[in-house]
Amino acid sequence: MSNVTIKIEGAELPAPSSYDVSFEDLDSEQSKRYVTTGKLRRKRTRGEVMKISLTYNLKDMPDVMKIMKMIKPQTYSAELYLPNEGIVGTIEMYSNKKKFNYINTATGHKAQSFSFDMTEV
Repeated sequence: MSNVTIKIEGAELPAPSSYDVSFEDLDSEQSKRYVTTGKLRRKRTRGEVMKISLTYNLKDMPDVMKIMKMIKPQTYSAELYLPNEGIVGTIEMYSNKKKFNYINTATGHKAQSFSFDMTEV
């Protein structure tokens, strides 16, 4: 994954072990699914909101601490490839979910991976 380049506020993130991109629609509170028919009456407020999920195999904890500091602000500017537009661009994003995966070893628990999401504002 060495060709994946993401910059946050101009500083480059280390290359992730895995990288997934999804696009979601945001619906208003007026959207509802009718129980009797199962049909959805949709009031979409915004389409194609980008969400990126990154995972790092833990080999270097200082890199993880660096990443956590970079994604700590409420929102941040991210420069990355925008697959829906086919260009590298800059968008405002936030991260609200950060996760460590631990495994059992003969000597106790060991952190195996660190993952987080970046969601378009």
